[in-house]
Amino acid sequence: MDNKIRANYKVFNDEVRPLFTREQTSNIILYNTFSTAQTNTVLWTPVTGKRICLTAVEASSLAALVVTLTRAGNAPFLSVALTTTMAAFSESFPSPVIFSANERISLTTSAAGTMYITLIGYEV
Repeated sequence: MDNKIRANYKVFNDEVRPLFTREQTSNIILYNTFSTAQTNTVLWTPVTGKRICLTAVEASSLAALVVTLTRAGNAPFLSVALTTTMAAFSESFPSPVIFSANERISLTTSAAGTMYITLIGYEV
């Protein structure tokens, strides 16, 4: 019997689909619903001294509109164009988007219309 041990290096070295791990679980899920146009509406304020680690975003709308998520100083970090009625968007980030301590996530929409947004992540 041939006893050889072989490490499967491809699990960690695959350029097409590398293995990503997260340090913590995404235990915070924030749901929001809006029916009017929003300007810099705060969606997530971390506990004092903590940082947001955003791992996923989901958005859908009953009307065509553009959703922009911003961080401190109204700097946009994600913009989603929901171009038709009943459009939906979902993104799970392979590595979390890490914000500065006490930095909030805000939302701006380009038009009025019923929309739903979910932020998933954790705080450290």
